Amino acid sequence: MKTIQYILLGSLVLAGISCSKSQLRMDERETSFNVNYFTYSRYQLTTAIVDVAYQYGKGVIDEPIEEANLYFLECYNGGSQAATLYTNAAQNWDYQGTNPYTQQLRTLAAVTKLATEEDNMANVAAANILKCVVGAALTEKYGDIPFSEAMQGRTGDLFPKFDTQKEVYEQMFTLLDEAVSILSNSGSKGLPADHDVLFKGDRSKWIKFANSLKFRLMVHSYEAFKKAGKDLSSEMQAIASGNNYMSGVADNAGLEFSGVSERESWYLQTNWGTGNNFTEQKPSKYLIDQMTALDDPRMYVIFAPALSPISAKSTESSEDIKINGYTYNITYYPSTMYEPSEIIASGRDLNGAVISVPYPLDAKWVGTPNPINVQTQYASSTSLPGTNSFYDNRRITGLSRLIAGTGASESRLKGVIMEASEMAFLLAEARQKGWISAGTVKDHYENGIRLSFERWKIEDGTKPVTHIGSDKIVDNFAAYYAKPEVALDGSAADLDKIAIQKWLSMLMTNHTEAYTDYRRTGKPAFIGTIVKSFSTYEYPMRYLYPLDESSNNKEQYDAAVSAMGGKDLASVKMWILQ
Repeated sequence: MKTIQYILLGSLVLAGISCSKSQLRMDERETSFNVNYFTYSRYQLTTAIVDVAYQYGKGVIDEPIEEANLYFLECYNGGSQAATLYTNAAQNWDYQGTNPYTQQLRTLAAVTKLATEEDNMANVAAANILKCVVGAALTEKYGDIPFSEAMQGRTGDLFPKFDTQKEVYEQMFTLLDEAVSILSNSGSKGLPADHDVLFKGDRSKWIKFANSLKFRLMVHSYEAFKKAGKDLSSEMQAIASGNNYMSGVADNAGLEFSGVSERESWYLQTNWGTGNNFTEQKPSKYLIDQMTALDDPRMYVIFAPALSPISAKSTESSEDIKINGYTYNITYYPSTMYEPSEIIASGRDLNGAVISVPYPLDAKWVGTPNPINVQTQYASSTSLPGTNSFYDNRRITGLSRLIAGTGASESRLKGVIMEASEMAFLLAEARQKGWISAGTVKDHYENGIRLSFERWKIEDGTKPVTHIGSDKIVDNFAAYYAKPEVALDGSAADLDKIAIQKWLSMLMTNHTEAYTDYRRTGKPAFIGTIVKSFSTYEYPMRYLYPLDESSNNKEQYDAAVSAMGGKDLASVKMWILQ
């Protein structure tokens, strides 16, 4: 499989540059970069696809965002991780662990230059789409960012201005439109299948991706543009009625993993390393409560039951249970072994009020109620057999064995950028708000749920009495849609149901987009209410600018901070959120 292997050409060059600062002078590094980097656009395109998708997908293990979405609360933390967005400014611009201005955007600039010289304009189109992925992630993380003048250091522009968020969006719309135009031209060259590790040279899928990404960005910014005097409805309607967008699981934009090494595997794999990433992520009580109330089939795919639950049984006992083809050994510990205070934890109600949360005896699906020392909640300790030191709590539901895989030959474990289910929910929201007239809210919404189920390989059929003992997860999709908590009724509450289902659909696929969605919609409402109750801070609306900008690009940094009111704070609402 060539999925990750081509990462080596570009990434090793970049790694060699970044790791050799003590040995090479700047001019030597630049010479090395020129010789090795500017080769053929097809090689750099492969590197760019991998670097953009791999890093974007890492949002599923971003601790502050996991908590900000109320998906996971991490073991071995003494307080709120979401609150650290108020206090921790990174040294450099952050694109899930890399500086995009020295890595992803630099590679994409090389693709554009080389491909233009080669007249491989389809490669330019793909680079433009990927540039919008990175640009959107950055502007929705920080607000105003360098974009139009970024990557022009070779021409002497070492201190790029910060474009306003409105300007960044306008530039991205143009780049995406140009990409679709190029890719629609059968005479344009480029996108060889053996170097396109995202869509194997299928231009139709790149076009659907570009249209869907533009639609996502227009939904994000619709109200801000409307206040600024521009209505995006006609452009949104053109995409919605054209039906040339992601509409099936096969259209999903996600990087496949070869699984041959740690770097080329799914983020939560346990073949290499300590396994801490896998065991320390414990679902929040608020997520598990939603999923158990719906008896949501995704729960049985993504999660494993608590492995050391507290029980009403009088003696310790064990059993093996199978769910979705994976077998788990469950050991039950009698509640009489513990003081009553040991099996109660502090939690929140949906209004953010502090409540006591007793352990639900013999429950298989148990979420953690607060982010403080998750590893010791409910009488958990490292002495429980099988516990992964301080990075675990076997009293609480964990991730399924599926999620521990490398991703090799497993379509459910990908570095996701965007999926068809998200597009369906975007269409449902836009239709409900009257921004488009194509289709019905109900159809778009139910398509979103169906596509989410299908990407997890949940089959539509006769739902069994229990999923215990199952080799695969089967549910009656129509019956799920008809549940009172799921079914739309044409009222304003439909937006809340759309938000809940979209939130569930992005679990373990796109936590970055889920974070943006909550900030712009305030839905599901309990997320912000509960998250801010975990600390003295308000819900974080953005990341702080990197420290390097305030010292090395101070004039432009000061101008950007002045434009947001004079203070670089996590509570400041960026343009699309105002």
